[in-house]
Amino acid sequence: MNKLFSKIILALNVLIIGVIFVLNYFYQSNGFDFTLKCICSSGFALLGVINLIYALITKQQGKPFYIGMTLGLILAMLGDVLIGYDFIVGAAVFALGHVFFLIAYCFFQKFALRDFIISAVLFLAALAFLLFCPLLSFEVPVFKIVCIVYALIISTMLGKAIGNLTLRKELCAITLAVGSLLFFFSDLMLVFDWFIGLWDWTNEACMGTYYPALCILACSMYLRASRTKKD
Repeated sequence: MNKLFSKIILALNVLIIGVIFVLNYFYQSNGFDFTLKCICSSGFALLGVINLIYALITKQQGKPFYIGMTLGLILAMLGDVLIGYDFIVGAAVFALGHVFFLIAYCFFQKFALRDFIISAVLFLAALAFLLFCPLLSFEVPVFKIVCIVYALIISTMLGKAIGNLTLRKELCAITLAVGSLLFFFSDLMLVFDWFIGLWDWTNEACMGTYYPALCILACSMYLRASRTKKD
């Protein structure tokens, strides 16, 4: 029965991710339709809830990891909706989602010095880009501050994921690192699109990596739950 249940959840993961990928194509090819965006984002949030329920029903260890990941996915969905109306509010919700991802990563593996070093290197690179890149134009000064704070959070999230992978070379850790890297790249493309605006492809690059990133992060919950011991 447990094997059948696991296969059903896996099938749901594959189905929902497939639907998101198809809708993401139509979302971009139809001028970034807001309704399609909301549906895609609801898809990865739903995936997180499904995988959380799977972990709870099968009584997995490390429940805070699954809860943190689910909250991160839900807040990412809300950020998608809100950023279209107000950049600061949307970015704040996104940042809070990243914080929950980071918390989940820390429950996966405790924070260590190597995580701090990797995160610091990533943040210093991002900070230098935001402060000194001549192509960037922040018409509203507070936007630069928002981007710097956001860069600190996303750099720490990616640094922690990479740090986890160096210690635990397992499938869940790999997906967390890959998803976080795509997330980082997607956010960079968002900055290119919003604050440079010289290239037509940046929005497509942003959304083309954003949804795969969130789907991979959501799927990591299933991968961990299907391979860990129960309480």
